[in-house]
Amino acid sequence: MIERFRFLVSTVRKASIVYACLHDKKFVANRLLGEILRNTHSIEKGLSIENVRLGFGIAKIKEAFGFCCKYENLTGTMNVIPIMMFRDALVSYLTFHEENRFTNTDILEVQEIVNHLSSRLSTTFEHKGGYSKIERKSYTAEEQDTMCRLFEDRHSVREFAHTPIDENDLNKAIKLAMRCPSACNRQNYRLYIIDKNKFSLMKGWMDGIGGFANDIEKILLVTGRMSDFRHTEELQYLISPTVFASYLTLSLQIVGIGCCFIQRTIVPSRRNESMKSVLSIPADEQIVCALGIGNFKESYKVPISYRLPYNEIVTHL
Repeated sequence: MIERFRFLVSTVRKASIVYACLHDKKFVANRLLGEILRNTHSIEKGLSIENVRLGFGIAKIKEAFGFCCKYENLTGTMNVIPIMMFRDALVSYLTFHEENRFTNTDILEVQEIVNHLSSRLSTTFEHKGGYSKIERKSYTAEEQDTMCRLFEDRHSVREFAHTPIDENDLNKAIKLAMRCPSACNRQNYRLYIIDKNKFSLMKGWMDGIGGFANDIEKILLVTGRMSDFRHTEELQYLISPTVFASYLTLSLQIVGIGCCFIQRTIVPSRRNESMKSVLSIPADEQIVCALGIGNFKESYKVPISYRLPYNEIVTHL
């Protein structure tokens, strides 16, 4: 009974931290951008289905425009990428309806919204929102074999060559991993690159990782920004950062950098909150995981990590 009581108290304390972050006035701007991205992606998805309903999404468009106006009132500008994405998605929306010779008072209002946004946004030749037509891709047997080899060659590495990591290779891997999917394209994952000489700032966070902490050259700390999500979307802010980290393990393999997942509690804890403060990580970001990275040695040992049989993992319903 005492253990259960302690668990409930601890759970309430952790939930209170999350609730405070989701409602803290300091993060109103983040919440507005998250809502704009969510609604923008809804318009993009609506344009991307096979049978698009004419005049769809007006309520979401008006809602997102209201968020844009609130953001401008709060910050004094609309000139940010999420609002550019929203404007461009609306341009595609209008083009679609023009091509289908459909108009009404709502469509005319959308045109007014586009005109209003365009008057406050920088001109750009790069289309940041809407939809694009993709031709079906096929991959040769050789290309498929290469991809299979990439997956099979990836291991969690715990011994590294003590040589500097090429920053260009690291940046390439990170940008490639940023092609990962995220919930409603909110891209709430954030990455902090911590050099070896700053590991001491992590306040014991690396204790108990199996004695290879001194062999790691850098830590890639992945967080999820909570304020991009509504409080009803419980814990969903953890999913996209995890997907990003998974992509990152493969993109690092491509450029020749080894890595090992370092997992810790992914709910607020005193240790995590203390480390966030020391590293100047915003309070509305939850630490999700880390990757310890370094250059490969010419040969190295890894756990066999035998994978369970397909039938123990997969159930066909």
